[in-house]
Amino acid sequence: GPFSANGWDSGFWAWFGILLGIAAAVILALGIFGVTKVAFGPFKAEQIGFMLAILSVIFVVLRWITETSLVKFGLFLGIIAAAGLAYGGFTLMREAGLDMPDMDDFKSFGGGNQPPPPPPAE
Repeated sequence: GPFSANGWDSGFWAWFGILLGIAAAVILALGIFGVTKVAFGPFKAEQIGFMLAILSVIFVVLRWITETSLVKFGLFLGIIAAAGLAYGGFTLMREAGLDMPDMDDFKSFGGGNQPPPPPPAE
């Protein structure tokens, strides 16, 4: 008989990819409409949205690779949507004059490589 499933029922790779895509879309939309300034550490909204969209593409493609049963039109639509979102995030990031994040941008989160602050002057 006919059987159908949606992205939420298709395992971790699918639903986590969907959540990342939704988060990317919301962050990028907030920046586009000027509702609020989104930033996290050294990253601006466009960079965050782009990174989340790339992760979304990776997770949805991983779902396609690891679970080949029930591969239907919806999965390919999801890959196209996630890739389109990543392209949109990249375009917005470039229009804002921002570069691709590199490993140095992530160092401020770890704190392990930073020297201790100097002692206070007396």
